[in-house]
Amino acid sequence: MNPRTADIQQSIWKDFSEDTFRSHLVLLEERTNAVPVDSQLFPVASLAETRSARHYGLSIRDEQTLADAFAFLAAVQEGAQSVAAVCLEEHIRQHTLTVRFAAVDTISLDLQQALHTVSIILGASGSPDDRDLRSKELFHFVVRLHFKRILGRLRSSKWEKPKYLSRTHKKSLWQDFDNLAHRVQFVYTKREKELRDDVQHNIRTLADTYSRFESVSAKSVEEFELLVHLIQVSYDFCTSTTARDYARRMSNAGQTNQVRAAVKTLRQIEKVAAYYRVPATLIRVSHRYPQYFRAEGLRMEYLAPYASVPTSIGYEDWARTCHVHAEIQLVVYYDMRSCDTNMVDDPNHDSLMPRVMGTSKYLCYLCYLFIKFHSGFPAANTHGRLYDQWTVPDLAEYSQEQRERYRQVIKSMDEAIMTHASKPPCWRAEPMTSRENLLNSVQEESAIVLSQSVIRDTARR
Repeated sequence: MNPRTADIQQSIWKDFSEDTFRSHLVLLEERTNAVPVDSQLFPVASLAETRSARHYGLSIRDEQTLADAFAFLAAVQEGAQSVAAVCLEEHIRQHTLTVRFAAVDTISLDLQQALHTVSIILGASGSPDDRDLRSKELFHFVVRLHFKRILGRLRSSKWEKPKYLSRTHKKSLWQDFDNLAHRVQFVYTKREKELRDDVQHNIRTLADTYSRFESVSAKSVEEFELLVHLIQVSYDFCTSTTARDYARRMSNAGQTNQVRAAVKTLRQIEKVAAYYRVPATLIRVSHRYPQYFRAEGLRMEYLAPYASVPTSIGYEDWARTCHVHAEIQLVVYYDMRSCDTNMVDDPNHDSLMPRVMGTSKYLCYLCYLFIKFHSGFPAANTHGRLYDQWTVPDLAEYSQEQRERYRQVIKSMDEAIMTHASKPPCWRAEPMTSRENLLNSVQEESAIVLSQSVIRDTARR
């Protein structure tokens, strides 16, 4: 879609030039290594109830968890173009749930079909008798769907790098485990020898599993079975008391290069473990809200993405186009629908407005600022990285109220940007743009769903 249909008088940039805004972005990037703020996470429980809970079937926590899970499923490719965002619309009268997806690029028909298959599996997993069977089916389906992405997470020798990573050279993830095991001795006392030995043993066992995967034949049955097992034991590791205690100690162990590398390795293991956690979460939520997961109860809808727009202002010489991020697409979509009486917070109408937004990665700095000042959705997190190839649709279809609102949001964003830019230069390392936070969270109910049967069955291989 064309993101520039407004004329000069209608434009959200009428009172403040987009070129000026973008030049301020570049200034901030130059003073902060393009990372103006630290990574931040705001737990759902601490977010204000954005809309009255009494009309909604989903708890706000489950709405966030489910939206995040579907966004995770939709991000099957590497790179920013596949970052997905999701909102959930509850339809009270019909007892149905719409999952609305957005991405920078069009979500392919093949991926749409795969997501439809997920809905079918979830709809068939209602009875206790076939719960374990459906759990295993969904888990294996997700692993197949994301197979190439998982190879990338592992930095496997079998992974075919996308072009934009062709010049990068990193060793396989399991080869970082030596440093992870080595750091154990520095965060446990001599009196904690038993605990220290347990952590080191678990890390080395995990390393053996990862390295074994590299040795099996590509595209073989054994390869898939071992990958499934690898993901499961990664989840077991991340949700174990000993690993969480080790992660907590490492986070307080200082900021040396070795410590930072070890913490990053732990975060990468979490990302692998997420391929077990997400399908388990979907199964759990589908059982908690069966009315939304029956046949025809779950609908998948996809926003058409906006075209990129040219720019001559950028921090990097090669950055010459701007994109409407998935999160901004959803904000704009629901703002334009807010005048529709069929999408409000009143249970007498057909649809309830989403209260939260799920994402496959943390919010970039600009999406975070936009959502924060817009206040239609809570800004749940940010990885802190500023991407100046970012823009907002400027549409003739906006109401005057929406147009004025966006002008004020952009003004508030620019004030925050210039406040940061006025501070002494501050260098931050390139952040991880997604985190799963398994190591620093209370074990979820989703861990119970599969672990009693599926994990042990595969672990015996």
